[in-house]
Amino acid sequence: MDKKEVLLLQEAERKRIAEEIHDTTVQDLVCLSHQLELVLLYMEQDITLARLETVVARKQVKRMIGEMRETIYNLRPMIIDDIGWHSSFERLRNKLLSENPGLKIYFDIDPVEISDGITAISIYRIVCEGCQNIVKHSGADRIDISVKKNGHCIKICIQDNGTGIGYEKYVNNDHFGLQFMSERVEALSGDMNIVSDSCGTLISIEIPIQRRYDK
Repeated sequence: MDKKEVLLLQEAERKRIAEEIHDTTVQDLVCLSHQLELVLLYMEQDITLARLETVVARKQVKRMIGEMRETIYNLRPMIIDDIGWHSSFERLRNKLLSENPGLKIYFDIDPVEISDGITAISIYRIVCEGCQNIVKHSGADRIDISVKKNGHCIKICIQDNGTGIGYEKYVNNDHFGLQFMSERVEALSGDMNIVSDSCGTLISIEIPIQRRYDK
């Protein structure tokens, strides 16, 4: 992987972090600010209401701390080495199920041995982003993920039974999550294809790894 590809990965990661923080932490801070304004108002009018609003604000702060810890955990580049390849995906699956109890998630993950670390964490990030996109935008109740070693490449399939991406967003590349995935795949010299309609979406990715296995 040359310097340009590394820079592309870094830029894609920055965009992903910016979007995640904007959609979670920033919005939560705005709500918390309004909550504290209510506390100040009620302190002059009704101390009981002020206390109740303080309790709500405290719970919100605790939830924000949890979300920030999760974000920090996800940013750690050594997650695969820390808890293992399969355990990383199992943790992702458990997290998605805990946040979306009605969701059915099926993972079929090969024990892929990748020595450089960058490819491994990139595959994990791609799957994470694909799952988050499905949960946020598709309305699907089933996700099927496979990561398979096939000769000199890794094949990733991310499929759901949701409402589809939409032609306009697909053509205009007006979808942050897909753009993140596409840029990361491109930086790894891979290919990504999308088939989407009102019955769901299938994202197929191939990432070459011949340089790792031909040594």
